[in-house]
Amino acid sequence: MLYFILELISIALSLIFVLLSKQSIDIATQKVSGDLTKSLYLTAAALMVGMTLRIASSWINERSRMNLLKVLQNKIIKSQMLATWNYVKQFHSGDVQVRIQNDCQEIAQLLSSHFLNFVLTLIRLISSFGLLWLMDPMLAWLILAVTPLLFFSKLYFKRLRRLNRLVKDSESKLGQVIQENLRFRLLIRALGAHQLRWRKTESTQDDLLRHRQGLLNFSTVSQGMMRLAVNIGFLVTFIWGVYKLHSQEITFGTLTAFLQLVGRIQNPILGLMAFVPLFIKYRTSAERVEELLQVEQEVENDKVPLKNVKQIELNHVSFQYDDLDVIQDLNIKFNKGESTAIVGASGKGKTTLIRLLLNLIPVNSGEINWIGEDGKEALGAQHRKEIAYVPQGDKLFSGSILDNLQVGLEQASEAEIKEAIYLACAEFIYDLPSGLNTSIGEMGYGLSEGQAVRIALARALLRNSSVWLFDELTAALDVETSRTLLKRLESKGKDKIIVFVTHDLELAEQCSQTIYIR
Repeated sequence: MLYFILELISIALSLIFVLLSKQSIDIATQKVSGDLTKSLYLTAAALMVGMTLRIASSWINERSRMNLLKVLQNKIIKSQMLATWNYVKQFHSGDVQVRIQNDCQEIAQLLSSHFLNFVLTLIRLISSFGLLWLMDPMLAWLILAVTPLLFFSKLYFKRLRRLNRLVKDSESKLGQVIQENLRFRLLIRALGAHQLRWRKTESTQDDLLRHRQGLLNFSTVSQGMMRLAVNIGFLVTFIWGVYKLHSQEITFGTLTAFLQLVGRIQNPILGLMAFVPLFIKYRTSAERVEELLQVEQEVENDKVPLKNVKQIELNHVSFQYDDLDVIQDLNIKFNKGESTAIVGASGKGKTTLIRLLLNLIPVNSGEINWIGEDGKEALGAQHRKEIAYVPQGDKLFSGSILDNLQVGLEQASEAEIKEAIYLACAEFIYDLPSGLNTSIGEMGYGLSEGQAVRIALARALLRNSSVWLFDELTAALDVETSRTLLKRLESKGKDKIIVFVTHDLELAEQCSQTIYIR
């Protein structure tokens, strides 16, 4: 609102400047009487105050745009972080990043700046046209008559929208390719697929370039036609004014006022025409962002502890991905003080079982409950705090080792950290150059897979949860380290529910029960 008000004042001052400059010229050419010095001072004051207000309004508007962009991006990021399983798989992370960066920028720019400027431009156009009409109605209508109206045609809108959509889709595809190239850069080289991926990158870039050139060609032709019409309007004004001046129907000051007002009419017209492609680009971006905002999100609940949990049971649980049955009529009981090994071939639902226990995906039928002193209750997302989970593979964040250990915790004491490191057989941390402050690269770069798994295990154990859930915990460890680790976990976990998803048969033999998923 402040930006809008300041811009309105500056519009009024610009029109006052036109009238004062006309008056100054007429006084200087002795067409009218008056104080020339005073008139020039007022003219300069109108110009300077208007310029100052425009600078202030521009600063205010830019701050508003940055805040709006932050709010919009945060809303989308949060929606994607809480998106349910069915929606997570719909969008590639590279595509999502393009939409968060590029599309949100265009939306914020239009809402905070372009839209208000469109309204202000209309006001400038109407006020300038009104003042010109008061001076010479015929000239005002002539200027309006040569205004390029083709940009309001339905054909122009449809063509421009289609071209913008092609550009946006190509940007998303390129974002996907680049994200995968960077994420799997070492794997790509190991597979000897560097040339293949590079050809895919160049091909995607060529598609984007072709669509951008198509949009550029269309915009160049349409903008050229518009500028031609504007120049014709200025030429008409100039000729009209010269003949009027020659016949002494107007003063030289009036002629300069004519030319200034024509500029103040034609510039807003150019601005209005420029708004059309901006609005179409905004509509395309808004549709893409809306697709992300419409995803089903997990309800954020307060974390609820599993008080004195004695057992977790799965009763006739079934789950399918699309039309593929993964788990059918599964019945399992996990008891406190006992360890369970979930064993089975790849693709038989072991990882799916973990996701069901964490309530990351919903069961299609059946129920998962936890049993405590107060009876039975459904196991839900609000209980995740009570589940210490170690995923398969490198699942560390960039930052220091200490930062990774304290993920999800407000604060952990030095003694608690030392105990977790010991239990996880992660004493190697103390031998690193910076110890706990050692920096970890993206996806655990700088550490071996076995080291990364043990840090992830220490992070999980720091939560002091009632349930331990480990996915292929020993897969990246040598035999001796695995045996030592299992002894330490068995000693510490006598009052825990422990679930191992594993291919390690030696580990399975040491567990209280083994469940084979076929």
